[in-house]
Amino acid sequence: MKYIIFLSLLVIIAGFVYWRLRPYINAVRHVLNVVRGVRVEHVGEGRASPAADLKQNSRRGTSPAPAGGKLVRCQSCGIWLPASRAVALRSSTNSFCTYACLERAADHPQRTRKSAS
Repeated sequence: MKYIIFLSLLVIIAGFVYWRLRPYINAVRHVLNVVRGVRVEHVGEGRASPAADLKQNSRRGTSPAPAGGKLVRCQSCGIWLPASRAVALRSSTNSFCTYACLERAADHPQRTRKSAS
């Protein structure tokens, strides 16, 4: 009987400690996932070919950002983003950052921002 009481008390204390440390444990997990996701590349050592990088990016659903890529400004909210990521209409030169901004501009055409150029 003493062992059962001692064991249940030990489980309660361990649960309380875990409950109090859970936010810190989650933060450490998040940091470790970020560190694991970062790929450190050294020149000439273990560097994959550009074709392999392109293949890996296409599997992830992203495209590599060009080094000298053109920036465009969202006509609705005014933020700058790469032209490759912009949502653009075929019939106009206006660019938007998301479909939500495109819809917002369609709902309120007088509130769209004008570009300086």
